[in-house]
Amino acid sequence: MKIVLAPDSYKGTLDQKEAADIMARTLKEIGHLAVTKPMSDGGDGLLNSFVDEGYEKIDLNVTGPEGGTVPAVYYMKADMAILETAEACGLHLLTRSEPGRRTSFGVGELILHARDRGARRIILGLGGSATNDGGFGMFMALGGRAKDASGKPVSVMNEDIGKIDELLTDSLRVLDGVEMTIASDVTNPLLGDCGAIAVFGPQKGVKPEQLSQFEDLLGHLHHKAMDIFTEDHSSTPGAGAAGGLGWMLMNMGATMKKGGTLIAEMISLEDAVKNADLIITGEGRSDIQTMDGKAPSIVAEIAARHGVPVYLISGQITEDLSAHFAQTWSLADDSKDVNEVMENTEEHLAELIRRIFG
Repeated sequence: MKIVLAPDSYKGTLDQKEAADIMARTLKEIGHLAVTKPMSDGGDGLLNSFVDEGYEKIDLNVTGPEGGTVPAVYYMKADMAILETAEACGLHLLTRSEPGRRTSFGVGELILHARDRGARRIILGLGGSATNDGGFGMFMALGGRAKDASGKPVSVMNEDIGKIDELLTDSLRVLDGVEMTIASDVTNPLLGDCGAIAVFGPQKGVKPEQLSQFEDLLGHLHHKAMDIFTEDHSSTPGAGAAGGLGWMLMNMGATMKKGGTLIAEMISLEDAVKNADLIITGEGRSDIQTMDGKAPSIVAEIAARHGVPVYLISGQITEDLSAHFAQTWSLADDSKDVNEVMENTEEHLAELIRRIFG
């Protein structure tokens, strides 16, 4: 059989390319033809979908979420650059947990670096961020300025947003001539009970008693931003992505797109699916939310258009998804300990592939 492999990452264990490569090696051992198309819905790990797509890997140093220098990468081909927020302000870069002392400044540096290398089309994945600053740091890196009531510059750190009296755009320059597209599966607004702080703040170390404080900071930034931007994107779906980075980018002219759909188009997944006998997709943990724009749901949509069956192989499957996939398989089933599976995911994944297709 010709089998297309389009998994997302198995978070905490395998990235999407590693998972696809393990499946491919195992399938080839037992006589099947495998085509790897690692998928992403715009979350952290998006870059892994482009490793084998002919892009050049660019290495650089940027400002990390805590203000120090961190190494980062992005991918580029012709005038197209693929960037990932997590490379500059990802949760994995944290060395201490002080959400007020963080910044998205490095994301702006990534964008500038790509632009200076000739990028005129930029795709930015918003997953995995450690920041709650509404893109304020990024705005500053891109040439924006902020002054307090006495006219002094405001620092780029989240906790100092409340000191802003005026935002200035006279030096803001980056998106002229650049088509910026945001890849995200998040549809939350900027503020409120479903907003960036209320929903995602706790995942980034904001304590329950601090939520109102961070919400007020974001609200203050929003108020000041409305003095300089012509449209209010705070209620646009995705504004709350990456701690409000989605909102700031849309203020600056970026377009928000469903991450999984965009990535599938860019890696030509549909062309591969057309000629396949079977598709395998998967992720770390699947439930009914998987069908709300996550990578496996996008794969299933594409395959359905061409009548190709899809198998879902995930680390865990906690709800019945058999109506959406031809077969569903879980690495951690009733007979296997979740922690043991996570420690030996490669072995368990290869074993399951042999059992299904051998």
